[in-house]
Amino acid sequence: MSGVTWSARGARWILLASLCANVALAAYIGVQWSQPADLPGVALPGRMVERLAARLPEPDAAALRQIYRDKQPELQPLQADYLRALLNTMRLARQPELDKEALRAAVRESRDKRVKIGDAMIESFIDALERISPEGRKQLLRGNLRDQQLLRE
Repeated sequence: MSGVTWSARGARWILLASLCANVALAAYIGVQWSQPADLPGVALPGRMVERLAARLPEPDAAALRQIYRDKQPELQPLQADYLRALLNTMRLARQPELDKEALRAAVRESRDKRVKIGDAMIESFIDALERISPEGRKQLLRGNLRDQQLLRE
C-alpha cells in the first residue's frame, strides 16, 4: 500500500514539475514573441551603426550616431512598413492553403520595403563619411578582407 501511495505522490511531483517547466517555457516563448525587433532586418540599422561606431575614434563615432539619430524620423516609418510587410508575408506562408501568387507578391513587397531602408542607410553612411576624419574612414575599412584587397589595387 505504501508503494502505491509513493507512486501517486511521485506522479504528483512529476506533474507539478512538468507544469512549472511548461509555464517557464511559455513565458520564455511569450517574451521572445513580444520582441519584433528580433525579426530579420527590422532593427538592423541600429545594430549596424553601433558595430561601425565601435570601430571609430570617439568623435567620429559620435558623429555617426548623431547622423543616425537625425535620420530616425525617416527610418522609423520605413522600418514600420517593412515590419508590416514581413508579418503579412509570414501570415500568408502559414495559411493552410498556400496562395503562391499572394505569397510571391508579399515577398516582393517586403523586399522593396527593405531596399528603401537600405537606401536611407546608404545616404546616412555617405553623410557620415563626409563628416568623419580620414583616420576614421580608414578604420571603417580595416578588418574587412575584401576591402583590404580592393585598397591594394
